Amino acid sequence: MKSRFKGLNLHLLVLCLFLVGLIALPACGGSSDNGKTVIRVAYQQFGPPPYYEQEWWTRVKQQVEAANPKIELQLQPIIADEGSYYTKLALQLRSNNPPDIVREDSFLISSDVTAGYLTPLDDYINSWPDYKQQWFPSMQKITTFNNKNYGIMDGTDVRGIWYNKDIFQKAGLPTDWQPKTWADILTAARAVKAKVPGVVPMNLYSGIPMDEASTMQGFEMLLYGTKDPLYNYDTNKWIASSKGFQDALDFVKQVYSSSSLLGPTNDIALNTQAGNTIAQQLMPQGKLAIDIDGSWLPGSWQKGGAAEWPAWQKTLGVAKMPTQNGQDPQYVTLSGGWAYSISANSKHKSDAFNIIKTAFNKDNLAFYDVKASQITPRKDVADVADYKNLPLSDFFTGLVAVTQFRPGFPAYPKISVEIDRAMQNVMQGQSSSDAMNAFYNAVKSIAGDDKVEKRG
Repeated sequence: MKSRFKGLNLHLLVLCLFLVGLIALPACGGSSDNGKTVIRVAYQQFGPPPYYEQEWWTRVKQQVEAANPKIELQLQPIIADEGSYYTKLALQLRSNNPPDIVREDSFLISSDVTAGYLTPLDDYINSWPDYKQQWFPSMQKITTFNNKNYGIMDGTDVRGIWYNKDIFQKAGLPTDWQPKTWADILTAARAVKAKVPGVVPMNLYSGIPMDEASTMQGFEMLLYGTKDPLYNYDTNKWIASSKGFQDALDFVKQVYSSSSLLGPTNDIALNTQAGNTIAQQLMPQGKLAIDIDGSWLPGSWQKGGAAEWPAWQKTLGVAKMPTQNGQDPQYVTLSGGWAYSISANSKHKSDAFNIIKTAFNKDNLAFYDVKASQITPRKDVADVADYKNLPLSDFFTGLVAVTQFRPGFPAYPKISVEIDRAMQNVMQGQSSSDAMNAFYNAVKSIAGDDKVEKRG
């Protein structure tokens, strides 16, 4: 009797799995009941509306389906915050039926390529003249891994120097300020300290609590203005000890010197909320003179932002971050941003790329970049009237030509933490040479002795 019920249960289980498969089939197959080819696009959606990705792809869906009656474009927003989005997307990408088109953080493309999730796009790109002609070279390079391209950037960000013109005027500094060297920045900060009491002279994100903001907005904006980057693409090794690295730490040390403090006090600087304190309190309140920070800050000050500040455009100036001694290319910035890629397991790669071409044509990408206040990766979008009307669009788009980006290798997140640790160590009194030596040893343990090099 037990064996009969055991067999019956097994048959019921198989039948249930079969029925579940039938129910799920339209969501994971390559065609719908009406015989159309189904292409699915996945992207993040989180928080209250408006949802600019959804608006953009709804527009694209209408165009694609009108021009291609045998194509059905299904929009599949992943409802998740940023960290959860990565997790949910990875689960979909490793399945046998992933979305065809996926939105990727450009920084994580190399990890997803290494995991086998993404399709190289070079063969498709070579037959699409717009890409080579219109995307800034830096925006093509940021999605390239092992000499193959895996994504098309939909927008980017850059970093520069924000400064308070009212404070500068009180300090006897020019209100059209453009430093030519690191020394010029420190000189301006010291002038503010001497002549404008009650004001923080400058902010440079530093230390472990601010995580990647310390690394990218802080340290790498310095390091990439020297002759020594973080990674040597010719030798495929991390440059974990160099003059440029030590010079960058020395700059941090000068900003946070206890005897002549130019930066925020530790209760602000070494706090996970430092970014909010800077952008939503110190800057709108006129209590910070100089801030090395991102192009996205005005989002907090615009109507409906976290710290509405109608006077920000009148009060603040922006300047390019100079290289250490003004050497070519004279200025530096770093970029991140998002791209769209094609899943390695997509059964309709050619159709998927044709849809990407439609989504990323001049008019459609301009629609998205203006809606989302993105810095465009596409040169001709920069000339669209609505885009040019965005605050500081010309200034920030101009920085894309000299932008750098983080080495997108799996070891980077751990190495980034060690950069933050080295910064925090010099903030708290350690010598730059000792902090760099500790960093060098840490990188060897993370990446392996054969993946690390020193420069004199």
